[in-house]
Amino acid sequence: MKIRDIIHKKYLKQRDMKKIPYGIADYKDVIEKNYYFVDKTRFIEKLENLNERYLIFLRPRRFGKSLFISMLHYYYDKNYKDDFKRLYGDSYIGKHPTKEVNSYLIMRFNFSGIDVNDVEESFRSYLLNVLNSCIKKYSLDVEKKDNPIILLDNIFTYLQEQKLELMILIDEYDNFANKLLLREKTEYLGLVSEKTASFKQLFTVLKTATDMENSPLKRIFITGVTPMTMFDVTSGFNIGSNISLDSDLNDMVGFNEEEVDEILEYYKLDIDKNMLREWYNNYNFSEDSEQRVFNSDMILYFINKYQKTNKPPKEMIDINVRSDYLKLRNIVYTNKKLNGNFETLQTLIAGDTVSVPNLVQDFSALHLEKTNNFKSLMFYLGLVTIHSSELKLKLKIPNETVKRIDIDFLKDTLQLEKVFKLNTDKIEEYLAEFALEGSLNIFQYLADMIKENTGIRDYIYKEQSVKSMYMAYLSLSPYYIIKSELELNKGFVDILIKPFNPYVKYVGLLEFKYIKLSDKADKVTVKKLKEEAITQLNRYEKDTLVTEHTDRGLGVKKVVLIFHGWEILICEEIAPC
Repeated sequence: MKIRDIIHKKYLKQRDMKKIPYGIADYKDVIEKNYYFVDKTRFIEKLENLNERYLIFLRPRRFGKSLFISMLHYYYDKNYKDDFKRLYGDSYIGKHPTKEVNSYLIMRFNFSGIDVNDVEESFRSYLLNVLNSCIKKYSLDVEKKDNPIILLDNIFTYLQEQKLELMILIDEYDNFANKLLLREKTEYLGLVSEKTASFKQLFTVLKTATDMENSPLKRIFITGVTPMTMFDVTSGFNIGSNISLDSDLNDMVGFNEEEVDEILEYYKLDIDKNMLREWYNNYNFSEDSEQRVFNSDMILYFINKYQKTNKPPKEMIDINVRSDYLKLRNIVYTNKKLNGNFETLQTLIAGDTVSVPNLVQDFSALHLEKTNNFKSLMFYLGLVTIHSSELKLKLKIPNETVKRIDIDFLKDTLQLEKVFKLNTDKIEEYLAEFALEGSLNIFQYLADMIKENTGIRDYIYKEQSVKSMYMAYLSLSPYYIIKSELELNKGFVDILIKPFNPYVKYVGLLEFKYIKLSDKADKVTVKKLKEEAITQLNRYEKDTLVTEHTDRGLGVKKVVLIFHGWEILICEEIAPC
Protein backbone atom coordinates (compact mmCIF):
# COMPACT_ATOMS: atom_id res chain seq x y z
CA MET A 1 0.00 0.00 0.00
CA LYS A 2 1.34 3.45 -0.95
CA ILE A 3 2.13 6.00 1.74
CA ARG A 4 -0.53 8.30 0.27
CA ASP A 5 -3.14 5.56 0.67
CA ILE A 6 -2.06 4.87 4.27
CA ILE A 7 -2.38 8.56 5.15
CA HIS A 8 -5.78 8.76 3.48
CA LYS A 9 -6.99 5.68 5.34
CA LYS A 10 -5.82 7.18 8.64
CA TYR A 11 -7.62 10.44 7.79
CA LEU A 12 -10.88 8.61 7.09
CA LYS A 13 -10.59 6.75 10.40
CA GLN A 14 -10.01 9.98 12.34
CA ARG A 15 -12.89 11.66 10.50
CA ASP A 16 -15.30 8.89 11.53
CA MET A 17 -14.09 8.83 15.14
CA LYS A 18 -16.52 10.31 17.61
CA LYS A 19 -15.75 13.76 18.98
CA ILE A 20 -15.00 14.43 22.65
CA PRO A 21 -18.21 15.82 24.26
CA TYR A 22 -16.32 18.30 26.42
CA GLY A 23 -18.74 21.07 27.41
CA ILE A 24 -21.68 19.48 25.54
CA ALA A 25 -24.87 19.27 27.62
CA ASP A 26 -27.53 18.51 24.99
CA TYR A 27 -28.19 14.79 24.56
CA LYS A 28 -29.67 15.21 21.08
CA ASP A 29 -26.51 17.02 19.94
CA VAL A 30 -24.33 14.26 21.38
CA ILE A 31 -26.15 11.60 19.35
CA GLU A 32 -26.77 13.54 16.13
CA LYS A 33 -23.39 15.28 15.88
CA ASN A 34 -21.25 12.19 16.45
CA TYR A 35 -19.99 12.80 19.99
CA TYR A 36 -18.79 9.99 22.23
CA PHE A 37 -21.56 9.00 24.66
CA VAL A 38 -21.05 7.23 27.98
CA ASP A 39 -24.27 5.27 28.29
CA LYS A 40 -26.05 6.25 31.51
CA THR A 41 -29.51 5.28 30.24
CA ARG A 42 -29.72 2.28 32.60
CA PHE A 43 -30.39 4.80 35.35
CA ILE A 44 -33.63 5.88 33.67
CA GLU A 45 -34.99 2.44 34.49
CA LYS A 46 -33.69 2.65 38.06
CA LEU A 47 -35.28 6.06 38.64
CA GLU A 48 -38.59 4.96 37.21
CA ASN A 49 -38.65 1.92 39.50
CA LEU A 50 -38.23 4.00 42.65
CA ASN A 51 -41.28 4.43 44.88
CA GLU A 52 -40.82 8.19 44.88
CA ARG A 53 -41.84 10.29 41.87
CA TYR A 54 -40.59 13.72 42.94
CA LEU A 55 -36.80 13.53 43.12
CA ILE A 56 -33.88 15.77 44.03
CA PHE A 57 -30.38 14.76 42.94
CA LEU A 58 -27.31 16.70 44.10
CA ARG A 59 -23.77 16.55 42.76
CA PRO A 60 -20.83 18.99 42.55
CA ARG A 61 -20.63 21.38 39.62
CA ARG A 62 -19.44 20.05 36.25
CA PHE A 63 -20.27 16.41 36.89
CA GLY A 64 -22.61 15.77 33.95
CA LYS A 65 -25.95 16.64 35.56
CA SER A 66 -27.14 18.86 32.69
CA LEU A 67 -26.49 16.18 30.06
CA PHE A 68 -28.36 13.67 32.24
CA ILE A 69 -31.39 15.99 32.49
CA SER A 70 -31.28 16.48 28.73
CA MET A 71 -31.28 12.70 28.29
CA LEU A 72 -34.41 12.44 30.47
CA HIS A 73 -36.06 15.21 28.47
CA TYR A 74 -35.80 13.51 25.08
CA TYR A 75 -36.66 10.12 26.56
CA TYR A 76 -39.91 11.16 28.27
CA ASP A 77 -41.12 13.94 25.94
CA LYS A 78 -44.15 12.69 23.96
CA ASN A 79 -43.16 14.99 21.09
CA TYR A 80 -40.02 12.87 20.50
CA LYS A 81 -41.82 9.54 20.26
CA ASP A 82 -40.94 9.16 16.58
CA ASP A 83 -37.27 9.87 17.36
CA PHE A 84 -36.89 7.21 20.05
CA LYS A 85 -35.09 4.63 17.95
CA ARG A 86 -32.75 7.20 16.41
CA LEU A 87 -31.85 8.76 19.76
CA TYR A 88 -31.78 5.69 22.00
CA GLY A 89 -31.63 2.64 19.73
CA ASP A 90 -28.02 1.70 20.55
CA SER A 91 -28.27 2.39 24.29
CA TYR A 92 -29.34 0.21 27.20
CA ILE A 93 -32.73 1.90 27.44
CA GLY A 94 -33.19 1.57 23.69
CA LYS A 95 -33.13 -2.19 24.16
CA HIS A 96 -35.08 -2.09 27.44
CA PRO A 97 -37.63 0.77 27.17
CA THR A 98 -39.76 1.49 30.23
CA LYS A 99 -43.54 1.84 30.47
CA GLU A 100 -43.40 5.63 30.65
CA VAL A 101 -41.22 6.28 27.59
CA ASN A 102 -42.40 9.34 25.57
CA SER A 103 -45.53 9.68 27.70
CA TYR A 104 -45.23 13.16 29.23
CA LEU A 105 -45.42 16.81 28.44
CA ILE A 106 -42.06 18.19 29.53
CA MET A 107 -41.51 21.51 31.26
CA ARG A 108 -37.77 22.04 31.56
CA PHE A 109 -35.98 24.78 33.50
CA ASN A 110 -32.31 25.67 33.91
CA PHE A 111 -31.64 28.37 36.51
CA SER A 112 -27.93 28.86 35.74
CA GLY A 113 -28.56 31.88 33.53
CA ILE A 114 -30.52 34.01 36.02
CA ASP A 115 -29.02 37.49 36.38
CA VAL A 116 -27.99 37.94 40.02
CA ASN A 117 -27.92 41.72 39.57
CA ASP A 118 -31.68 41.80 38.99
CA VAL A 119 -32.94 38.45 40.27
CA GLU A 120 -36.67 39.07 40.50
CA GLU A 121 -37.10 40.56 37.04
CA SER A 122 -34.71 38.07 35.43
CA PHE A 123 -36.36 35.09 37.11
CA ARG A 124 -39.92 36.18 36.25
CA SER A 125 -38.93 36.83 32.63
CA TYR A 126 -37.25 33.43 32.38
CA LEU A 127 -40.27 31.61 33.85
CA LEU A 128 -42.60 33.34 31.41
CA ASN A 129 -40.42 32.36 28.46
CA VAL A 130 -40.37 28.69 29.51
CA LEU A 131 -44.11 28.57 30.26
CA ASN A 132 -45.10 30.30 27.03
CA SER A 133 -42.82 28.00 25.06
CA CYS A 134 -44.49 25.03 26.73
CA ILE A 135 -47.96 26.35 25.82
CA LYS A 136 -46.90 26.79 22.19
CA LYS A 137 -45.03 23.48 21.95
CA TYR A 138 -47.97 21.39 23.13
CA SER A 139 -50.77 23.66 21.76
CA LEU A 140 -52.28 24.23 25.20
CA ASP A 141 -55.43 26.33 25.33
CA VAL A 142 -54.20 28.49 28.20
CA GLU A 143 -54.52 32.27 28.24
CA LYS A 144 -51.21 34.07 28.54
CA LYS A 145 -50.52 36.05 31.73
CA ASP A 146 -47.88 38.55 32.79
CA ASN A 147 -47.49 36.82 36.15
CA PRO A 148 -45.58 33.52 35.71
CA ILE A 149 -46.86 32.03 38.97
CA ILE A 150 -50.51 32.58 38.01
CA LEU A 151 -49.75 31.24 34.52
CA LEU A 152 -48.16 28.08 35.92
CA ASP A 153 -51.14 27.51 38.19
CA ASN A 154 -53.47 27.94 35.20
CA ILE A 155 -51.43 25.43 33.20
CA PHE A 156 -51.80 22.89 36.00
CA THR A 157 -55.56 23.46 36.06
CA TYR A 158 -55.84 23.03 32.30
CA LEU A 159 -53.73 19.85 32.29
CA GLN A 160 -55.83 18.41 35.09
CA GLU A 161 -59.05 19.12 33.17
CA GLN A 162 -57.64 17.58 29.98
CA LYS A 163 -56.16 14.63 31.87
CA LEU A 164 -52.70 15.36 30.50
CA GLU A 165 -49.60 14.29 32.41
CA LEU A 166 -46.61 16.52 33.03
CA MET A 167 -42.99 15.99 34.03
CA ILE A 168 -40.98 18.95 35.31
CA LEU A 169 -37.19 18.99 34.99
CA ILE A 170 -35.22 21.66 36.88
CA ASP A 171 -31.47 21.84 36.30
CA GLU A 172 -29.13 23.79 38.61
CA TYR A 173 -31.98 24.87 40.85
CA ASP A 174 -29.60 26.55 43.32
CA ASN A 175 -27.08 28.05 40.89
CA PHE A 176 -27.97 31.73 41.14
CA ALA A 177 -29.06 31.36 44.78
CA ASN A 178 -25.56 30.18 45.68
CA LYS A 179 -24.06 33.13 43.83
CA LEU A 180 -26.24 35.47 45.87
CA LEU A 181 -25.30 33.72 49.10
CA LEU A 182 -21.59 34.07 48.48
CA ARG A 183 -22.00 37.71 47.48
CA GLU A 184 -24.49 39.06 49.98
CA LYS A 185 -26.51 37.09 52.53
CA THR A 186 -29.29 39.69 52.78
CA GLU A 187 -30.06 39.29 49.06
CA TYR A 188 -30.13 35.52 49.46
CA LEU A 189 -32.43 35.82 52.46
CA GLY A 190 -34.87 37.93 50.45
CA LEU A 191 -34.87 35.36 47.64
CA VAL A 192 -35.79 32.40 49.84
CA SER A 193 -37.94 33.98 52.52
CA GLU A 194 -40.00 36.86 51.10
CA LYS A 195 -43.47 35.60 50.21
CA THR A 196 -43.59 37.85 47.15
CA ALA A 197 -40.33 36.48 45.67
CA SER A 198 -41.13 34.51 42.50
CA PHE A 199 -38.50 31.89 43.34
CA LYS A 200 -40.22 31.06 46.61
CA GLN A 201 -43.66 31.22 45.00
CA LEU A 202 -42.58 28.75 42.31
CA PHE A 203 -41.73 26.07 44.83
CA THR A 204 -44.90 26.81 46.78
CA VAL A 205 -46.95 26.16 43.62
CA LEU A 206 -44.98 22.98 42.89
CA LYS A 207 -45.50 21.74 46.43
CA THR A 208 -49.23 22.41 46.13
CA ALA A 209 -49.35 20.58 42.80
CA THR A 210 -47.68 17.48 44.25
CA ASP A 211 -50.43 17.33 46.88
CA MET A 212 -53.34 17.79 44.43
CA GLU A 213 -55.84 15.00 43.93
CA ASN A 214 -55.43 13.64 40.39
CA SER A 215 -52.52 15.98 39.95
CA PRO A 216 -51.26 16.36 36.36
CA LEU A 217 -47.74 16.76 37.77
CA LYS A 218 -46.62 13.13 37.72
CA ARG A 219 -42.88 13.49 38.02
CA ILE A 220 -40.29 16.06 39.09
CA PHE A 221 -36.54 15.68 38.72
CA ILE A 222 -34.40 18.47 40.20
CA THR A 223 -30.61 18.77 40.08
CA GLY A 224 -28.43 21.09 42.09
CA VAL A 225 -25.31 21.20 44.22
CA THR A 226 -26.43 21.57 47.84
CA PRO A 227 -29.67 21.07 49.81
CA MET A 228 -29.40 24.48 51.48
CA THR A 229 -31.54 26.54 49.12
CA MET A 230 -34.29 23.93 49.00
CA PHE A 231 -34.37 23.83 52.80
CA ASP A 232 -34.52 27.61 53.05
CA VAL A 233 -37.07 28.24 50.30
CA THR A 234 -39.47 25.52 51.48
CA SER A 235 -38.93 26.15 55.21
CA GLY A 236 -37.62 22.62 55.60
CA PHE A 237 -40.51 20.88 53.85
CA ASN A 238 -38.91 19.58 50.67
CA ILE A 239 -41.12 18.93 47.67
CA GLY A 240 -39.26 15.74 46.78
CA SER A 241 -37.08 12.91 48.01
CA ASN A 242 -33.34 13.53 48.09
CA ILE A 243 -31.76 10.50 46.36
CA SER A 244 -28.23 11.92 46.27
CA LEU A 245 -26.75 9.46 48.78
CA ASP A 246 -28.35 6.33 47.31
CA SER A 247 -25.60 3.75 46.70
CA ASP A 248 -27.34 2.45 43.55
CA LEU A 249 -26.99 5.91 42.02
CA ASN A 250 -23.39 6.58 43.06
CA ASP A 251 -22.17 6.75 39.45
CA MET A 252 -25.35 8.04 37.80
CA VAL A 253 -23.23 11.01 36.72
CA GLY A 254 -19.45 11.11 36.54
CA PHE A 255 -17.49 8.16 35.14
CA ASN A 256 -16.66 4.86 36.83
CA GLU A 257 -13.38 2.97 36.22
CA GLU A 258 -14.82 0.79 33.46
CA GLU A 259 -16.23 3.79 31.60
CA VAL A 260 -12.87 5.57 31.68
CA ASP A 261 -11.14 2.41 30.42
CA GLU A 262 -13.59 2.24 27.52
CA ILE A 263 -12.93 5.88 26.58
CA LEU A 264 -9.16 5.37 26.60
CA GLU A 265 -9.50 2.19 24.55
CA TYR A 266 -11.82 3.83 22.00
CA TYR A 267 -9.39 6.69 21.35
CA LYS A 268 -6.32 4.40 21.63
CA LEU A 269 -4.74 6.68 24.21
CA ASP A 270 -1.66 5.44 26.05
CA ILE A 271 -2.28 7.42 29.23
CA ASP A 272 -1.07 6.59 32.71
CA LYS A 273 -4.30 5.60 34.45
CA ASN A 274 -2.74 6.28 37.86
CA MET A 275 -2.21 9.90 36.85
CA LEU A 276 -5.92 10.23 36.01
CA ARG A 277 -6.84 8.65 39.35
CA GLU A 278 -4.52 10.96 41.24
CA TRP A 279 -5.95 14.13 39.67
CA TYR A 280 -9.60 13.35 38.92
CA ASN A 281 -10.86 10.27 40.80
CA ASN A 282 -11.86 9.08 44.28
CA TYR A 283 -15.30 10.67 44.66
CA ASN A 284 -17.69 8.53 46.70
CA PHE A 285 -21.21 9.84 47.31
CA SER A 286 -22.63 7.02 49.44
CA GLU A 287 -21.41 5.51 52.68
CA ASP A 288 -22.85 2.17 51.48
CA SER A 289 -20.72 2.16 48.34
CA GLU A 290 -17.04 1.39 47.86
CA GLN A 291 -17.11 2.52 44.25
CA ARG A 292 -14.99 5.52 43.31
CA VAL A 293 -16.08 7.95 40.61
CA PHE A 294 -14.12 10.23 38.25
CA ASN A 295 -15.23 13.79 37.60
CA SER A 296 -16.46 13.50 34.00
CA ASP A 297 -15.74 17.12 33.08
CA MET A 298 -12.14 16.82 34.24
CA ILE A 299 -11.60 13.56 32.32
CA LEU A 300 -13.03 15.01 29.11
CA TYR A 301 -10.97 18.18 29.58
CA PHE A 302 -7.78 16.12 29.93
CA ILE A 303 -8.51 13.89 26.91
CA ASN A 304 -9.50 16.86 24.78
CA LYS A 305 -6.15 18.52 25.54
CA TYR A 306 -4.16 15.28 25.27
CA GLN A 307 -5.49 14.50 21.79
CA LYS A 308 -4.09 17.78 20.44
CA THR A 309 -0.52 17.38 21.74
CA ASN A 310 -0.24 13.69 22.65
CA LYS A 311 0.89 14.69 26.14
CA PRO A 312 -0.78 15.84 29.39
CA PRO A 313 -1.84 19.51 29.48
CA LYS A 314 0.46 21.92 31.26
CA GLU A 315 -2.52 23.05 33.33
CA MET A 316 -4.09 19.90 34.75
CA ILE A 317 -7.04 21.78 36.23
CA ASP A 318 -9.77 23.14 33.96
CA ILE A 319 -9.97 26.89 34.58
CA ASN A 320 -13.79 26.58 34.66
CA VAL A 321 -13.53 24.25 37.67
CA ARG A 322 -11.31 26.73 39.52
CA SER A 323 -13.70 29.61 38.82
CA ASP A 324 -16.60 27.75 40.45
CA TYR A 325 -14.99 28.13 43.87
CA LEU A 326 -13.58 31.67 43.74
CA LYS A 327 -15.84 33.16 46.43
CA LEU A 328 -15.97 30.25 48.83
CA ARG A 329 -13.60 31.98 51.20
CA ASN A 330 -16.57 33.98 52.50
CA ILE A 331 -17.90 30.94 54.36
CA VAL A 332 -14.81 30.70 56.57
CA TYR A 333 -14.67 34.44 57.13
CA THR A 334 -17.42 36.12 59.15
CA ASN A 335 -17.55 39.38 61.09
CA LYS A 336 -14.10 40.25 59.67
CA LYS A 337 -12.58 37.24 61.38
CA LEU A 338 -11.70 33.67 60.48
CA ASN A 339 -14.31 31.36 61.98
CA GLY A 340 -14.12 27.77 63.24
CA ASN A 341 -14.43 26.38 59.71
CA PHE A 342 -10.88 27.51 59.01
CA GLU A 343 -9.51 24.82 61.33
CA THR A 344 -11.43 22.16 59.37
CA LEU A 345 -9.82 23.45 56.18
CA GLN A 346 -6.35 23.34 57.74
CA THR A 347 -6.85 19.76 58.90
CA LEU A 348 -7.95 18.59 55.45
CA ILE A 349 -5.09 20.30 53.62
CA ALA A 350 -2.64 18.73 56.05
CA GLY A 351 -3.81 15.37 54.67
CA ASP A 352 -6.00 14.25 57.56
CA THR A 353 -9.66 13.29 57.60
CA VAL A 354 -12.48 15.10 59.35
CA SER A 355 -15.41 13.26 60.90
CA VAL A 356 -19.17 13.79 60.94
CA PRO A 357 -21.82 11.62 62.61
CA ASN A 358 -23.85 11.80 59.39
CA LEU A 359 -23.98 14.00 56.34
CA VAL A 360 -26.55 16.70 57.03
CA GLN A 361 -29.20 16.60 54.30
CA ASP A 362 -31.34 19.51 55.48
CA PHE A 363 -29.60 22.65 56.72
CA SER A 364 -29.89 26.37 56.22
CA ALA A 365 -27.32 28.44 54.38
CA LEU A 366 -27.60 30.84 57.30
CA HIS A 367 -26.15 28.28 59.73
CA LEU A 368 -22.84 27.40 58.12
CA GLU A 369 -20.98 28.31 61.29
CA LYS A 370 -22.10 24.92 62.62
CA THR A 371 -19.20 22.56 62.00
CA ASN A 372 -21.22 19.60 60.71
CA ASN A 373 -23.13 21.87 58.33
CA PHE A 374 -19.87 23.24 56.95
CA LYS A 375 -18.35 19.78 56.52
CA SER A 376 -21.51 18.59 54.79
CA LEU A 377 -21.44 21.65 52.53
CA MET A 378 -17.87 20.82 51.52
CA PHE A 379 -19.06 17.29 50.65
CA TYR A 380 -21.87 18.54 48.41
CA LEU A 381 -19.49 20.99 46.73
CA GLY A 382 -17.09 18.12 46.00
CA LEU A 383 -14.31 19.63 48.14
CA VAL A 384 -14.27 16.47 50.29
CA THR A 385 -15.61 12.98 49.76
CA ILE A 386 -16.44 9.91 51.83
CA HIS A 387 -13.16 8.24 52.78
CA SER A 388 -14.49 5.57 55.12
CA SER A 389 -17.51 4.75 57.24
CA GLU A 390 -17.08 3.51 60.79
CA LEU A 391 -18.81 4.88 63.88
CA LYS A 392 -18.60 8.20 62.09
CA LEU A 393 -18.15 9.16 58.47
CA LYS A 394 -14.61 10.21 57.65
CA LEU A 395 -14.28 12.83 54.93
CA LYS A 396 -11.13 13.56 52.96
CA ILE A 397 -9.98 15.59 49.95
CA PRO A 398 -10.56 13.28 46.95
CA ASN A 399 -7.77 14.17 44.54
CA GLU A 400 -5.00 16.52 43.50
CA THR A 401 -7.33 18.87 41.60
CA VAL A 402 -9.60 19.44 44.59
CA LYS A 403 -6.64 19.67 46.97
CA ARG A 404 -5.24 22.55 44.96
CA ILE A 405 -8.65 24.24 44.91
CA ASP A 406 -8.88 23.84 48.70
CA ILE A 407 -5.36 25.25 49.02
CA ASP A 408 -6.32 28.27 46.91
CA PHE A 409 -9.31 28.58 49.22
CA LEU A 410 -7.01 28.67 52.27
CA LYS A 411 -4.53 31.13 50.73
CA ASP A 412 -7.33 33.47 49.63
CA THR A 413 -8.76 33.38 53.13
CA LEU A 414 -5.41 34.27 54.71
CA GLN A 415 -5.03 37.11 52.22
CA LEU A 416 -8.51 38.38 53.04
CA GLU A 417 -7.68 38.30 56.74
CA LYS A 418 -4.28 39.94 56.03
CA VAL A 419 -2.55 37.70 58.52
CA PHE A 420 0.06 36.05 56.28
CA LYS A 421 2.04 38.03 53.74
CA LEU A 422 4.95 36.64 51.78
CA ASN A 423 6.80 37.07 48.51
CA THR A 424 5.40 34.57 46.00
CA ASP A 425 8.19 35.39 43.52
CA LYS A 426 10.71 34.36 46.14
CA ILE A 427 8.76 31.16 46.84
CA GLU A 428 8.80 30.25 43.15
CA GLU A 429 12.54 30.98 43.00
CA TYR A 430 13.22 28.77 46.04
CA LEU A 431 11.03 25.98 44.68
CA ALA A 432 13.06 26.00 41.44
CA GLU A 433 16.27 25.90 43.51
CA PHE A 434 15.01 22.82 45.33
CA ALA A 435 14.01 21.14 42.06
CA LEU A 436 17.38 21.69 40.38
CA GLU A 437 19.88 22.03 43.25
CA GLY A 438 18.24 20.41 46.26
CA SER A 439 18.38 23.69 48.20
CA LEU A 440 16.47 23.82 51.52
CA ASN A 441 15.90 27.58 51.33
CA ILE A 442 12.18 27.16 50.65
CA PHE A 443 11.59 25.29 53.92
CA GLN A 444 13.50 27.81 56.00
CA TYR A 445 11.81 30.74 54.26
CA LEU A 446 8.31 29.44 55.05
CA ALA A 447 9.34 28.89 58.67
CA ASP A 448 10.71 32.44 58.87
CA MET A 449 7.48 33.85 57.40
CA ILE A 450 5.35 31.93 59.92
CA LYS A 451 7.39 33.51 62.72
CA GLU A 452 7.48 37.03 61.25
CA ASN A 453 3.76 37.27 60.40
CA THR A 454 2.43 37.68 63.91
CA GLY A 455 -1.18 37.64 62.73
CA ILE A 456 -0.92 33.97 61.78
CA ARG A 457 0.05 32.89 65.28
CA ASP A 458 -3.53 32.47 66.46
CA TYR A 459 -3.92 29.73 63.84
CA ILE A 460 -0.65 27.86 64.53
CA TYR A 461 -1.32 25.62 67.51
CA LYS A 462 -0.77 22.04 66.32
CA GLU A 463 1.23 20.06 63.78
CA GLN A 464 -1.59 20.06 61.22
CA SER A 465 -1.62 23.87 61.31
CA VAL A 466 2.05 24.03 60.34
CA LYS A 467 1.71 21.29 57.73
CA SER A 468 -1.25 23.01 56.09
CA MET A 469 0.81 26.17 55.62
CA TYR A 470 3.65 24.22 54.02
CA MET A 471 1.21 22.26 51.86
CA ALA A 472 -0.42 25.47 50.66
CA TYR A 473 2.73 27.21 49.54
CA LEU A 474 4.77 24.22 48.35
CA SER A 475 1.84 23.51 46.05
CA LEU A 476 2.63 26.71 44.15
CA SER A 477 5.28 24.63 42.41
CA PRO A 478 4.44 23.46 38.88
CA TYR A 479 7.25 20.91 39.17
CA TYR A 480 5.82 18.73 41.93
CA ILE A 481 2.74 17.12 43.37
CA ILE A 482 2.69 17.64 47.12
CA LYS A 483 1.29 14.65 49.04
CA SER A 484 0.52 14.53 52.75
CA GLU A 485 -0.12 11.57 55.04
CA LEU A 486 0.69 9.19 52.20
CA GLU A 487 1.43 5.62 53.26
CA LEU A 488 5.12 4.81 52.68
CA ASN A 489 6.74 1.61 53.91
CA LYS A 490 4.23 0.96 56.76
CA GLY A 491 4.16 4.57 57.89
CA PHE A 492 2.58 7.86 56.86
CA VAL A 493 4.91 10.57 55.61
CA ASP A 494 4.06 14.13 56.62
CA ILE A 495 4.88 15.52 53.18
CA LEU A 496 6.17 13.83 50.02
CA ILE A 497 7.39 16.23 47.34
CA LYS A 498 6.73 14.05 44.31
CA PRO A 499 8.23 14.96 40.92
CA PHE A 500 5.73 15.90 38.22
CA ASN A 501 8.15 17.56 35.80
CA PRO A 502 10.71 15.40 33.92
CA TYR A 503 13.52 17.92 34.48
CA VAL A 504 13.55 18.02 38.29
CA LYS A 505 16.53 16.43 40.00
CA TYR A 506 15.23 15.86 43.53
CA VAL A 507 12.41 14.22 45.41
CA GLY A 508 11.61 15.47 48.92
CA LEU A 509 10.52 13.87 52.21
CA LEU A 510 9.52 16.14 55.10
CA GLU A 511 8.84 15.06 58.66
CA PHE A 512 7.35 17.59 61.10
CA LYS A 513 7.51 17.51 64.86
CA TYR A 514 5.58 20.00 66.94
CA ILE A 515 5.96 21.13 70.53
CA LYS A 516 3.11 23.16 71.98
CA LEU A 517 4.01 26.68 72.98
CA SER A 518 2.89 25.90 76.52
CA ASP A 519 5.37 22.99 76.75
CA LYS A 520 9.10 23.29 77.29
CA ALA A 521 11.34 22.66 74.28
CA ASP A 522 14.41 21.43 76.17
CA LYS A 523 17.38 19.75 74.48
CA VAL A 524 16.33 16.24 75.54
CA THR A 525 12.83 16.63 74.06
CA VAL A 526 14.13 18.13 70.83
CA LYS A 527 16.80 15.44 70.45
CA LYS A 528 14.25 12.66 70.98
CA LEU A 529 11.87 14.14 68.40
CA LYS A 530 14.69 14.55 65.90
CA GLU A 531 15.74 10.92 66.31
CA GLU A 532 12.14 9.80 65.77
CA ALA A 533 11.94 11.87 62.62
CA ILE A 534 15.22 10.48 61.26
CA THR A 535 14.05 6.91 61.83
CA GLN A 536 10.77 7.62 60.05
CA LEU A 537 12.42 9.35 57.08
CA ASN A 538 14.92 6.53 56.61
CA ARG A 539 12.03 4.08 56.48
CA TYR A 540 10.04 6.19 54.02
CA GLU A 541 13.07 6.50 51.73
CA LYS A 542 12.94 2.74 51.01
CA ASP A 543 9.36 2.77 49.72
CA THR A 544 8.89 2.08 46.01
CA LEU A 545 7.15 5.43 45.54
CA VAL A 546 10.50 7.03 46.39
CA THR A 547 12.88 4.47 44.88
CA GLU A 548 11.13 4.64 41.50
CA HIS A 549 12.57 8.16 41.31
CA THR A 550 15.96 7.54 42.91
CA ASP A 551 16.50 4.50 40.66
CA ARG A 552 16.21 6.92 37.72
CA GLY A 553 19.02 9.01 39.16
CA LEU A 554 17.09 11.59 41.18
CA GLY A 555 18.43 12.64 44.55
CA VAL A 556 16.34 12.47 47.69
CA LYS A 557 16.20 15.24 50.26
CA LYS A 558 15.05 14.14 53.72
CA VAL A 559 14.26 17.08 55.94
CA VAL A 560 13.42 17.27 59.65
CA LEU A 561 11.39 20.31 60.77
CA ILE A 562 10.75 20.83 64.48
CA PHE A 563 8.54 23.69 65.62
CA HIS A 564 7.94 25.11 69.07
CA GLY A 565 4.66 26.92 68.61
CA TRP A 566 5.21 29.15 65.58
CA GLU A 567 9.04 29.16 65.91
CA ILE A 568 11.28 26.78 63.95
CA LEU A 569 13.92 25.02 66.10
CA ILE A 570 15.36 22.64 63.51
CA CYS A 571 15.27 22.64 59.70
CA GLU A 572 17.92 20.09 58.74
CA GLU A 573 18.64 17.64 55.98
CA ILE A 574 19.63 14.14 57.04
CA ALA A 575 22.04 12.05 55.05
CA PRO A 576 20.80 9.26 52.72
CA CYS A 577 20.80 5.74 54.17
